[in-house]
Amino acid sequence: VCTGFACAFYVACLKLDKLICQVNVAQSPPSLNGSEGQDSSLTCSYSGTARNVQWYRQAPGESPTLLGILYKDERATWGLNLRAELQTREKHSYLNITEAQLQDAATYLCAVETQ
Repeated sequence: VCTGFACAFYVACLKLDKLICQVNVAQSPPSLNGSEGQDSSLTCSYSGTARNVQWYRQAPGESPTLLGILYKDERATWGLNLRAELQTREKHSYLNITEAQLQDAATYLCAVETQ
């Protein structure tokens, strides 16, 4: 029985013109469990040069939906409680969920499009 929220976090490498990806993508933490009202942060780290980083949300039993795309050193706010940031030099992207609610329980995916 789940009394709080749970977020699974996965990453993907997206290369539109080739089948082989030449970038490594890592996530942390691999999953989150928390209580309503709690803040959470997900990190997507990558190697190589990214054209952009894309964040997706996949609710249970549904297809992934695009939250947004980040370009060089960009910060964005999506909806009421999602904030994202891309730090190009450090090769990290962050997704912050503030005051999480039960409807935030989902799988969050990070895709890196390479140049």
